[in-house]
Amino acid sequence: MANKEQTKVVQPKKDDQKAAQDKKSQVVAGKAKKAQPQALQSKKRRFTLFNDIIGELRKVAWPTRQEATRLTLIVIGLCIVMGILLGAVDYGFSELVAKVFLGGK
Repeated sequence: MANKEQTKVVQPKKDDQKAAQDKKSQVVAGKAKKAQPQALQSKKRRFTLFNDIIGELRKVAWPTRQEATRLTLIVIGLCIVMGILLGAVDYGFSELVAKVFLGGK
């Protein structure tokens, strides 16, 4: 009886068979892609890049002319205010250094 148990053949499960078939199909698909010339694949990639860029630009919510003008003026105004503040701080520190460290020049 020990011989019968040792010679018993184990049948693969259906899930294992499907996994093996999927793996074989992936290998075949990979080989099919490699069969194309390299130059042809790179050209396709370049043109798909431009198509993707155009597609993404169509999804963008572009501001209206009024919004763009208003936001531009806000940025310019903040730059002017920050310039004045930083200039005042710089002038104050330069006067402080001149009087304290340089002896009042």
